[in-house]
Amino acid sequence: MRRVQKDPHDVMRKGPPRVVRWIVDRALPRDERGNAMRGDLIEEFRERGGSALWYWWHGLSVALRYARMRRQEKRSMRLESMWQDIRYAVRAYAKTPTFTLAVIATLALGIGASTAIFSMVNGILLEPLPLQDPSRLIYVNEVNPVGNRMSVAWPTYQDWVRRAQSVDALADSREEPMTLTGLDRPLRITARRVTANFFHVVGGHPALGRDFSADADVPNAAGEAIISDAFWRANFDASPSVVGRQVTLDAVPFTIVGVMPPAFQYIRAYDAFVTMGPISGLQQVTNRGNHSGFYAVGRLKPGVTAEAADREFKTIQSSLEREYPKTNAGISARVELLQDRVVSDIKLTLLALLGAVGCLLLIACVNVANLLIARGTARQHELAVRAAVGGSRARLTMQLLIESALVSLAGGLAGVAIAFALLRALVAVAPEGTPRIDAVHLNTTALWFAFGAAAASGLLFGLFPAGAASRVQGSESLRLRSSGASAGSHRVRRALIVVETALAIVLLVGAGLTMRTLQALTRVDTGFQPDHLVTMRVNLAGDAWTPARRLNFVTEVQSRVSAIPGVTRAAIAYSLPIDGSQWNSVFVAADKPEPIRAETPSAAMSPIGPQYFDALGMKVLAGRPFDARDSATSPRVGIINETLARRIWPGESAIGKRVKQGWYDSPESFSPWIEIVGVVGDVKFEGVTAETPMQLYLPLPQVPIRTPAIIVRTASDPASVVHAVEAIVHDIDKDLPVYSIRTMDQLLDSSIARQRMAMVVFAVFAGVALLLAAIGLYGVVAQGVTERTHEIGVRMALGADRRHVLTLVVRQGLSMALLGVVVGIVTAAALSRSIQSILFGVKPTDPITLVGVVGALLTVATIACCVPAWRASRVDPTQALRSE
Repeated sequence: MRRVQKDPHDVMRKGPPRVVRWIVDRALPRDERGNAMRGDLIEEFRERGGSALWYWWHGLSVALRYARMRRQEKRSMRLESMWQDIRYAVRAYAKTPTFTLAVIATLALGIGASTAIFSMVNGILLEPLPLQDPSRLIYVNEVNPVGNRMSVAWPTYQDWVRRAQSVDALADSREEPMTLTGLDRPLRITARRVTANFFHVVGGHPALGRDFSADADVPNAAGEAIISDAFWRANFDASPSVVGRQVTLDAVPFTIVGVMPPAFQYIRAYDAFVTMGPISGLQQVTNRGNHSGFYAVGRLKPGVTAEAADREFKTIQSSLEREYPKTNAGISARVELLQDRVVSDIKLTLLALLGAVGCLLLIACVNVANLLIARGTARQHELAVRAAVGGSRARLTMQLLIESALVSLAGGLAGVAIAFALLRALVAVAPEGTPRIDAVHLNTTALWFAFGAAAASGLLFGLFPAGAASRVQGSESLRLRSSGASAGSHRVRRALIVVETALAIVLLVGAGLTMRTLQALTRVDTGFQPDHLVTMRVNLAGDAWTPARRLNFVTEVQSRVSAIPGVTRAAIAYSLPIDGSQWNSVFVAADKPEPIRAETPSAAMSPIGPQYFDALGMKVLAGRPFDARDSATSPRVGIINETLARRIWPGESAIGKRVKQGWYDSPESFSPWIEIVGVVGDVKFEGVTAETPMQLYLPLPQVPIRTPAIIVRTASDPASVVHAVEAIVHDIDKDLPVYSIRTMDQLLDSSIARQRMAMVVFAVFAGVALLLAAIGLYGVVAQGVTERTHEIGVRMALGADRRHVLTLVVRQGLSMALLGVVVGIVTAAALSRSIQSILFGVKPTDPITLVGVVGALLTVATIACCVPAWRASRVDPTQALRSE
């Protein structure tokens, strides 16, 4: 083709289509090459007789091709610019290692702590239960007249199954530890007694074998068991022949019919699930007034809510109350989602810790923002020079954002390492029995959270410093060489210090309240002496253990354990202090009017052996303890605690009074009257924080038990006698495993583990927050001193003494701290009520805590201000004036 160098618009009188020509003009470059291409298109267009169709096709093709090329060039330029910015940022950070490490360490602490707590919250609260369609699973229980949760009576469950329309299916179950015999040694296993349709309801199916038989709930049906994958591998060598094998659990034969898949878990890990048939015909189960520890789980019909199901079950309970007034008076029902019920005891604690770690992450980000602003202020001359030689504001902003993102990424990577270590520590200090604790780990969700927090920290808190620093104009370069930071920069940094101080106050108040809670818990009078005590249990299950044989067993164990060297006292009991009641029942007093059934009092029934009160160090306030007079054939007697005596017989002596378990009209053959022969002091029974319940102690010879607890008080380390006690038990019966071996100190520690975990986390976070706030305040005051060196020199030259300068600088720093304290106290007072559930013996607005927190922070703030203030007071006026 012939090249045309003249303007293509004058080539011909009849030009190409205007729209296409307009597109081509803007797509092609305005240079010699672009003009040549325009001319070629017009020449070809003319030679083809002015074909508009041809020009449309080729003109648009050329425009699109060059538009694509220009985009690729721009993209390449942007990538090259970004790569240059990254390399420059690495070199810049390498030149200031102290600053770089400070930013990375600060971010790593905030991101690491927040990721660890988020991992716990995610694993326990947010992740769905590992069951089929868990959002439709509900947990159903009965509720007593005062609103406390109760287990479900077996006849009531059967009524629910027949009447409930809001569920597709309903199953019943209870946790039931059992003794497995017939292997090399007896094993104490974690089992769950379930109805035949249990796995159908929760959504599970054995990976090996079959589900339970449809008639497995029928009274006296042969026992069936389905074991877990882990238990199968640990005790049966993962042999498929285990299906059909018979095992003995609590002296009852069960046939293993299946093995669950490895991923299946209901609430917690269980070794085995066993059927109802062997016990469903027992009188203690079929009695409508007996609540034997069962709780129902149901699957909602599609579209039905838990609230709707709750209303229906309450309606059913109202009907049952009318039909069975003697057993169901005042008894209601409660329905809640299974996932909510599983985590209800730990939920508020975890949310409080999540809020605390959120404060810590904000403090870390504020500190990083302060550091980046200070760095941007120091680089204003550099940025002004860049602007003077052609750098656009957008280009400078992008450079600074890349720098903040780079350091945030490094902080995120370091934070993941911190989160891994911290998460292991949190799992270790978590309360015993914390639900779903095995699901807590640094999974993909937690890692996304960590890097999301890092990205947000880098972009959000780097955006303002980048914008502020990039606003510098090129004409300011010479002026910025000698001037300090802008007033706006000062105001922002001071505002950030106020925010940081306020957040630190919030964490300090949380730490103070939880510390005061733990202090109050350790000072609670438990009513007994927990030192040098060890406890353990055995299970006397099966028909072979007759009442007489059970009594002989506990008598022999107590006698032989008492003879062990180093043992000062030994006793047998059914329930233990702190550990909670194993047997609660309504009772009536003979000399009181017959109560309304819904208002009949309830007490913890506690069969005990001789020396029980001596072994625990409890006080007998009136009457006598049990002795040899209280045999199996002697008149029934009991000892009550101070709470029961005060509530039932206020201002009277309880000695000689009579009570009986059950309702007023219960036949005496079933519930004989019991004469009160003693009153003992209260002991903390359901943990340290719970109110002491009414208790009725019964002599073991009159109420033989199947799961006795052995209590041993020693002169030295209580753990030293455990093996000797186990040897005595195994010598009496080799098939009796000894389990739940714990010192009383361990029981006390586990009862306050939730509060201790909260205290440890709050204390660590508050310490880090206080340190970061002090560093931030020091940095702001120190930079202010540097920028005001000339002013300070003038003041001193005009006669100001060093004390005046010191006061001036400290007052400036403390003014920010004081404002932050005011904001923080107001915020903490509002937020501290959210952690009320983990407090004990202290109010959310405890004045001692607030005063102590304010004093601690102001002390640290004063020290942080005094260091740069002292340096300012040492300024030589002559050198300060000469430097200007």
